[in-house]
Amino acid sequence: MPVFKYTAVDSGGKMVRARISASDKAGAARLITQKGLSIIGIDETFEAKSNGADSTDFLTSISRVKTKDVILFFRMFSTLIISNVTITESLNILREQTDNRKFKKILSDIQGKIEGGMPLSDAFTGYPKLFPEMTVNMIRAGELGGILDVVLGKIADDMEARAALKSKMILSLIYPAVVLVASVGVIIFLVAFVIPKFSTLLGGGSMPANTQFLLDASEFLTKNGVAIIVSTVGITGILIAMMVMPETRVHIDRYKIYIPVIGPVFHLGVVVQFSKTFASLLGSGISLIEALKASKGTISNLAVKKVIDEMIAKVVAGEPLSAAVAEGNVFTPMFEAMVKIGEHSGLLDKSMETVGELHEKALGDKIAKMSAMIEPALIIVLGGIVGFVAWGLIAGMLAMYGKG
Repeated sequence: MPVFKYTAVDSGGKMVRARISASDKAGAARLITQKGLSIIGIDETFEAKSNGADSTDFLTSISRVKTKDVILFFRMFSTLIISNVTITESLNILREQTDNRKFKKILSDIQGKIEGGMPLSDAFTGYPKLFPEMTVNMIRAGELGGILDVVLGKIADDMEARAALKSKMILSLIYPAVVLVASVGVIIFLVAFVIPKFSTLLGGGSMPANTQFLLDASEFLTKNGVAIIVSTVGITGILIAMMVMPETRVHIDRYKIYIPVIGPVFHLGVVVQFSKTFASLLGSGISLIEALKASKGTISNLAVKKVIDEMIAKVVAGEPLSAAVAEGNVFTPMFEAMVKIGEHSGLLDKSMETVGELHEKALGDKIAKMSAMIEPALIIVLGGIVGFVAWGLIAGMLAMYGKG
């Protein structure tokens, strides 16, 4: 549908510049006058006229909107609403200032829907990847409660907190992963290039046990290299498939929180994510059941999702949330205690916010402890492998020298 840019004056004499979607210019004029505006000028936008930019449309469709762009959008949106700028004018300003083509198009579509009479929350529902259910529910609560500016700022804060948590957990695993890859690379280099060079020199005689083990291992790996690579790729593919299939991933997600060292990081990450989201939703005036459903959507652990579904069913049946949480056996004792305190005091949102902050500190400690344990262990293993190879080769040369 074409988009028209118009300039008009409202009943108070204020100048209004915005966009509206309509089938033609006459239809756009009718929609504008129905809003009680006096039209000064109306023109079809360049974007609506340009129908030959197929390559541009393709690039727009495959591009992605970064989280930082969405956070900035909500932060500026909140500021504009606080400054008494209308929603349509705010969206127009934000659309003009963004450099992301896809986001620009989405904001243009949302603006057109709002100008057609659709509420802001409903206009956002068409883009679930960008504006998930939790965000839409918070905006709807803000519209009903007349605190849209506050809710938009809270959404930006929550998104920043979730992005920071995700970044912290990813960064905690990068260094160990790099060391592990380096270890594997060194082992492959020693087996494929170093040890075979010595095999012709050291072979043919009685060698020390460690030297003979290196020679036999190198020979086995070089002769069966293709089969080993194919098997490794196959096993990796099976593991990836298991992670993708919901039936097997549920079991993996259920038990991965019990893995030594890294398990507590996964566990606390879920608790922090859920409690902070739950607190924000409750603080925005969303009902308990809807807050539980929306919070579940932010959790990636399928086993925890199932537990939350069971919690929702029990709460709907009339059971207190504290009892449902205790029966789930997923959350920490502190979380369960704070839920009970929040129920009795009527300040469940504040209790959940406190729980999130306390567990976030505990998560930081666990990540630091995990890094402190994994990194030295990997370095010791790598050094031990290199040392064993060097010891075996030197022992073999000394044995040959003694025979000479």
